[in-house]
Amino acid sequence: MQECISVPWSLPDELIAMAPGAIAPALVDTSAEVKTTAIGTHAICEYLEKAHPNPRLLPFVANECAEARRLWRWSEDSFAEVNATLLTERVNQWVRRSSDTDTASLRAGVHALKSKMTFLNGLAETRAYMAGRALTMADLSIAAHLSAYDYFGDVPWDVTPDLKAWYSRIKSRPSFRPLLNDKVDGTRPAKHYADLDF
Repeated sequence: MQECISVPWSLPDELIAMAPGAIAPALVDTSAEVKTTAIGTHAICEYLEKAHPNPRLLPFVANECAEARRLWRWSEDSFAEVNATLLTERVNQWVRRSSDTDTASLRAGVHALKSKMTFLNGLAETRAYMAGRALTMADLSIAAHLSAYDYFGDVPWDVTPDLKAWYSRIKSRPSFRPLLNDKVDGTRPAKHYADLDF
C-alpha cells in the first residue's frame, strides 16, 4: 500500500527523482485514487492523518490539537541537536567504524539529551501522554527519537522515572513493538532495548 524510501545517510536515485530538494524519509502511496508522494516527516504524517484517519493521531479538539502540533514540532526541532552530535557520533563509531571518536560531540549530545529529558519528564509527571489525555503524533515523534538513542544505550532513564514509565507504555503498544526488532547492521542494541519492562 505505502512504499517508504529511506536509506540512511545517502540519497538514492529514486528519492532524488521524486521532487526537487527531496530528502528522506519519503512515502509513495500507490493505493490512493491518485498516486501520491509525501516527502519529509511532517508531510508524511499529515498525509496519513488525512488519508487514513483511523486511528487519529491529531486530536479533534482545537486546543489539544495545537498542543500536539507544538510538541511534535518541538521534538523534531529540539532533537536535531542531539542527532547532529550524539547520534551522528554513534553512527560513525558503530556503523561506519570510524577510529576517531569525537568526544566533544559526544559530550555536547549527552548534555543536550539530558536537558530535553528533564523537560519531557516534567510533562510525563502531569500528563498521561505528552500532549494530554490521548496518544498523539507528539508521543510517536518523541518516542522514535528516544528509541534511536536508547538503541546505543545513551538514554539516562534513571534520572527521569516518569518519562521512563511513559516510554515503557509506548514501547509496549503493539504498533511500536516491531520497531524494537529492527537492527542496525554491524551493531547490537543495548541489552534493555527491546525489554518492555526495562
